[in-house]
Amino acid sequence: MHTIAITPTPNSAGAMIIKDPVHGQIRLSPIQEALIQTVEVQRLSLIRQLGMTFHVYPGAHCSRLSHSLGVSHIAHILGEVLIRNNPNLSIDTATREEQIRTVEAAGLLHDIGHTPWSHTLEPLYLRKFGEDHMDLVKRALLGELRFDLPGAGRIPEILRRHGVDPARVAALITKELAAPRYLQQMVFGEVDADQLDYLCRDFHYTGVTFGNIELFRLITTMTIVGDEIVFLAKGLEAVRDFLNARMEMYSSVYLHKKTRIADQMLLRAAERAVIDRGEFPNFYLMTDDELLSCLARDSADDYVREMALRIKYRQRLFKRAFHIEAGDASNPREKNWLQALAALGNDAAEIRGQVEAALIDATGIKPGYLFVDLPEEVVRVSEERFQELGIRFLLKSGEVVPLATLDPAFAEYVARAKPTRSLFSVYCEAEELDRVAAAAIAFCERITG
Repeated sequence: MHTIAITPTPNSAGAMIIKDPVHGQIRLSPIQEALIQTVEVQRLSLIRQLGMTFHVYPGAHCSRLSHSLGVSHIAHILGEVLIRNNPNLSIDTATREEQIRTVEAAGLLHDIGHTPWSHTLEPLYLRKFGEDHMDLVKRALLGELRFDLPGAGRIPEILRRHGVDPARVAALITKELAAPRYLQQMVFGEVDADQLDYLCRDFHYTGVTFGNIELFRLITTMTIVGDEIVFLAKGLEAVRDFLNARMEMYSSVYLHKKTRIADQMLLRAAERAVIDRGEFPNFYLMTDDELLSCLARDSADDYVREMALRIKYRQRLFKRAFHIEAGDASNPREKNWLQALAALGNDAAEIRGQVEAALIDATGIKPGYLFVDLPEEVVRVSEERFQELGIRFLLKSGEVVPLATLDPAFAEYVARAKPTRSLFSVYCEAEELDRVAAAAIAFCERITG
């Protein structure tokens, strides 16, 4: 458990206290207490933080609500350390308190637009509506959209009542807040409240041994220079541990092959129901079990019901027949295969469609019972911060330098490392493994000439 001593929030007498298994006792501020009682936030208690990961790690049943509360709590701690108790910030007390309330609100609200099963069905929402869950949150905070849930729509008024501008909270969540930069970094930045909570929380609930980070050390070596958060040079090791933990959690937990298989089975079933058949138009407001039960019970499509039941009771999940590992990409044959695959289309969906069609034609397997997966594309959608490495350090001389200057070898490693071991995978039913593997190899050989 990670605990950091903080000053009680002003006017916190009689405040609600929540016992959290990761952060210990969390004392809610007035704005946190008001927001956590809204239906939009409470809906997150019925959405799994880790989606289908429980198929691999049975303890991975924490909710999006517990994560959002954790993000808001860490944002408050960052506000304590970097804003309220920072004499170097040239802003008055009222502004300091407003900024802390703003980051608390952003932390608690940033996931209210999540589809059921968290990131698993994000591509479906994007395909149907042309936006991601962050855009949905923005429209809800600006009053442009009201969730079709009893009692919804109170959040903008709650924010204003507590002296917080809904537009500023929305800008933080969508990464559009231009200034002050340190506020954006606290919520969604290089080392932010969101990542700090999900790494600590997912490490705890999965029981793995490689995702732990030094939360106290990371936060206490942060400071603000000019308009941005930087780390003291002595925090280098904690930052290295953070980046390594994030890489390992993606590689071994979030993108575990069994998790990806369950994700794909659910996504394909939901696509068939929602996109092809027009069923469950408000799927994105459902909870996990509500959607899965609807797919298994109420869809008019036999395939959808079959896949949903397989997922629900973990029966006859597909297996991986063929894959190209990130570590094999330097092998001339696999490298040529990857280059040829990349040349098949303009985006991942087009490439995936072409390969699936070719393998289905070669094997005679029914559509829907053979999947092609490009896991690295998932990272670009769900965690684009892998493409950013803007962490900076304050030297004793007063100079601010990037990670590449302070530790060039490690910075190069992080820039080149892949957050997933498998770059290309093919899944099918267990009895078809050999036939599909042979067809995949033949296809790769054919496209490379």
